[in-house]
Amino acid sequence: MATTKDDLRGQWANPGDILSILLLIGGDIVQKAIAQLVGHRIHLYGNWGFPIAPVAFSFGWAAYGFSNLLSAVGDMRLMPASDCPSVLVNCSNAFARENKSWILGRLLRDHEIRYEVDARSKEEGGRAESIRIDIFNLPPVSSPSRDFVWWLGWAILLLQIGIAVIPWALYDDWGIMMITLCGNFLVAATCALPQWTQEKWGGPQLTRDKVTCLTRGNGHLHIMVFIGTRGSWDLERLANRTSVPRQETRWISLLLAVLWTCLLISVSGLQENTWFLIGIGGIGMLQNVFAAGTPREPGASNLHMTRFSRAPTIIGRREKYRDDIDAKVDLDEDLKELTDVSAWVSENQKTSPMPQWLASMASSDGVPSWLEPLKPVQSDEATKINNEADGIVYAVGVHGALIELEKWVPTAGLAMAQMFFPAGLKYNDEAIRDNVHKKFWQRAYHTKSIRKRAEEKRRAEENTRALTGV
Repeated sequence: MATTKDDLRGQWANPGDILSILLLIGGDIVQKAIAQLVGHRIHLYGNWGFPIAPVAFSFGWAAYGFSNLLSAVGDMRLMPASDCPSVLVNCSNAFARENKSWILGRLLRDHEIRYEVDARSKEEGGRAESIRIDIFNLPPVSSPSRDFVWWLGWAILLLQIGIAVIPWALYDDWGIMMITLCGNFLVAATCALPQWTQEKWGGPQLTRDKVTCLTRGNGHLHIMVFIGTRGSWDLERLANRTSVPRQETRWISLLLAVLWTCLLISVSGLQENTWFLIGIGGIGMLQNVFAAGTPREPGASNLHMTRFSRAPTIIGRREKYRDDIDAKVDLDEDLKELTDVSAWVSENQKTSPMPQWLASMASSDGVPSWLEPLKPVQSDEATKINNEADGIVYAVGVHGALIELEKWVPTAGLAMAQMFFPAGLKYNDEAIRDNVHKKFWQRAYHTKSIRKRAEEKRRAEENTRALTGV
């Protein structure tokens, strides 16, 4: 009669039924791994191509096959919901919408991981930072870049096949190779569904400039500002895009679920050399976990951003400052100070030159005092403080950082002031405590239209010079 010791020895020597159980673990991880890696195509003839994604066969795929079928007959969505709660703000009107885009949620999550904000006080050995604002330009849409995560997926696929060859070569057992090849074929078929790409990048492209901000909202420490141009992604539409499901997805998902069931039955019948299959599924699961969770560069998600060269980063720090005695300002006089800007953006005076102070913002000559920006720190100080390169502007507190943002990107600071100090799209004296801040925001609201038009025209001329080389 077999003893418990014999049963355990036999199970560890050749695991049997456990394989079919393992194949039902981790379906949610598989879905996120696919969401991270889909989007590339192999072009076989002209514009016709075949979607590919280097996601390895693992223990979770059979479970995912059935959960995918549930989605296909229900809401008919393949992409997972965003796992980073955030909001996307249109800076033209301060309208904030909940972000539902997977790639935008991961963009913000990875950015927060890459650029940590140290909110600890200086007494605790920290930098007393209260907010970090990063400004980016969005160029026209191209294609996703291939990074380490992408190439690692292909390396794991080759390693799995190499492991499957061993029992075939040594023991003439071709069953492991059959399971591995069939599993990877079903993986490739699942990732090739066109609806993946349609859902991942379902938003249209811009036809004109648009400035948007991505943040977790009031009380959080990061803001990402995007200056979109013609041909770049419309992030506002992407954040709330509801794609139209493809009818064939439902029937293909049903077929794939049946085939995964057949694969489960086949795996249950394997009695020898099962450790090889456990090893194949194990390294596949590790690849799925790594692909699903690791931070990636924005270009891997087809968001090829470039730093805003004039003021790429603004950091607010908790410091003491002296408030003004009152909040009185002459709004009409402030608008008159921008007479040269008015002439430049006027439709009737197209030959008027760009104001010199607007072109550089590096000199105080001609710049209204309330619009004069803080100077970025030099490289040695930036490296010492935050281990970063030139271009960081250090302001006092959240208000100070938003003020600097408004100077460089008109309406962006106004919009985010409504997010972090809600007041509606108008100046609200009661929402702002200190007079020094009241003075700036009154002027900013009063002159926002002319400054926004000036910045848009400046960017247009800058882009023209970049294209012509003049």
